[in-house]
Amino acid sequence: MTSRTLQPTLIGLLLILAGCDRFTQTAEPSSSGAEASSPASEAEVSAEASADVSETSETASDSTSEIALTDFPHDEPTKLVAGSGSGYAEVSNWAPGICFPIQSVAYANSQVYSPGGDHYPTTSASNHGSQCDAKNYAYPWHDNFCEARSWTNPVCASGSGHQGQDIRPTTCKANLYWAIAAEDGTVTQVGSYTVAITGNATPHRIYRYLHMQKASVQVAVGDHVVRGQKLGLVSNNLGVSNGVQQYTTIHLHFEVRVAQAETMSDGKQLAANAFVPPYAALVDAYQRRLSGDCAAATP
Repeated sequence: MTSRTLQPTLIGLLLILAGCDRFTQTAEPSSSGAEASSPASEAEVSAEASADVSETSETASDSTSEIALTDFPHDEPTKLVAGSGSGYAEVSNWAPGICFPIQSVAYANSQVYSPGGDHYPTTSASNHGSQCDAKNYAYPWHDNFCEARSWTNPVCASGSGHQGQDIRPTTCKANLYWAIAAEDGTVTQVGSYTVAITGNATPHRIYRYLHMQKASVQVAVGDHVVRGQKLGLVSNNLGVSNGVQQYTTIHLHFEVRVAQAETMSDGKQLAANAFVPPYAALVDAYQRRLSGDCAAATP
């Protein structure tokens, strides 16, 4: 996969706004959320989407039948922000046919090695910029699986690294955009800012969502969810430590894990619950989203 320079059609964007929201629940932005105006508004995205389009027909692994994929600018898998580490050399789609996990136009990039992150431009910098910088709300997308982090991740060459993909919603505002279920499944974890779902279909992928507003979470452990169902609002919630609320940048951290032992394309053995690169699956899901796939369904 190479970096794309093509843009979605206006029809694709209208479908994003109209075709993916059959739920009746709404939420006002929390007064505690960041309210800075994003440089990339919906109108600007629509204007940006009026250029060339490349579309191919592909069958999604759900009831959506054939979806004409709408392309968008994105770097290839494993290409990380310069100086942020090395991505794992794996470009397989580990979760084909999933619903894109945020119900809005979105931007996949690093929340640590981008403006506003604590490693931007360097770990010793005194000014890390603003998370609302236009660079964070513009194409192309960037992979950040296995970027340098202290978290254990046996898939990464060093044995540690980022365990999923950071995704920013349409604008730099917290508690406004819904995170939604990737596929039909069962809720297996709900934390102070975390929800995990195990998919119904073989091979039972495990999807974990981090940094949602706790008060907005719509599900509980044991609940059965359907593809596209609203889970909670994307926020800057990092939980509570020693009685003090902690914050991160406004984004959704999205993970894909295997439910049982599997083997990667390069022969690397994975144990059950191991992290796998989600970027290729997210690119595919977003291409289908831009074409109208993944209308939310009432549970």
